[in-house]
Amino acid sequence: MRKALFLISTVALLAGCGDDTSTEPNAPLEITVIISPNRALMDLGEARDFSAFVYGTSNRNVTWFVQDINGGNSEFGAIDQDGGYLAPPAEPNLDSVRISAVSAADTTKRGNAWVVIVDPSKIYVGEAGSDSNGTGSRQNPYRTITHALAVATTGHTVIIKPGQYSVETGEIFPLGVGPGVTVSGTGSDSTFVIGPGASHDESGAVFSINGDAITIERMTISTADHNGIGIFLLPGILVKIKENYIGPNYIGISAAGDSLRRPLIESNIITGDSIGISAGEMSEPMIRNNLIADCGSMGLYIYGSSRPDLGTNDSTDVGGNTIQNNGPNNQWLIRNESPDTILAIGNSWVFPIPADNDQFIYDDDESGNVSGPVILENR
Repeated sequence: MRKALFLISTVALLAGCGDDTSTEPNAPLEITVIISPNRALMDLGEARDFSAFVYGTSNRNVTWFVQDINGGNSEFGAIDQDGGYLAPPAEPNLDSVRISAVSAADTTKRGNAWVVIVDPSKIYVGEAGSDSNGTGSRQNPYRTITHALAVATTGHTVIIKPGQYSVETGEIFPLGVGPGVTVSGTGSDSTFVIGPGASHDESGAVFSINGDAITIERMTISTADHNGIGIFLLPGILVKIKENYIGPNYIGISAAGDSLRRPLIESNIITGDSIGISAGEMSEPMIRNNLIADCGSMGLYIYGSSRPDLGTNDSTDVGGNTIQNNGPNNQWLIRNESPDTILAIGNSWVFPIPADNDQFIYDDDESGNVSGPVILENR
């Protein structure tokens, strides 16, 4: 009898416990937003669909953002409210772009995805990079300019991140640049390319340029022993040397070759070299808006049949260069040993002392008509 009563009591107790549990309200679920894919590698202008999955609510709607901008923009890429993302037309200045989906039920809840935008035309070099394991991307650069230039083909831009690049860091000089390749630093105050020097010919150069459509820009170029050449420049169509700090070297820029191709030397600071610019053979470089100063032997050396263009007309085609304090006793701003007349119109000539400008220009007056004159203004 006691056993029967005990069983009845136990069953009743268990049944009562079950009833209590069933009447408790369900605990609310945390709202969670997940984006798929949550990582993506995309080229410029590439399109890709992203999906948002919302948990913890019956409201599945989300609002899409790119870098916290509703719908994105042209800089970071645009996204529609169905999750269709279009990468930007130019590489953003970010390692990765953040895409977010914000819950309509609770705007404090969001999911994030990360997109790495790759410009296939750019190859990066950085101090933290690797020639063996790097891909040449912004996030995974190569270690040396030498390796990047070996990989680069027409249309590529090699971007050199801040740092110092020399023999000690693995570079092999001279650095030969192929046709159609641009080499760009991050600025002359942050990218330093230092060759060993050791000779006054191409073998002692930092950069060797021999081809069309080549640009060297935005870096400091020098030789460790101050006895080499910054840029050894053979003729090429659409070749540009611009916005660099060049020095100290024995020769800052050595231009040679024929007169059919006219490289542009523009907006550089060329200082501390023995010779700022040397123009020989039949070369005709266009020299515009540079500072050529404090070069020990001469600012511009012209020989052979070279006819550099430093400005041909004071109203329509000026040189815009500032040339000062070059040569022994701060003389020889220009030394013309060619037989031709050199036009150098519309430049700023800063002379050490008030005097006849011509005493600082070595031309036919000093050489018994062996060389041609240098004309500083229209007359």
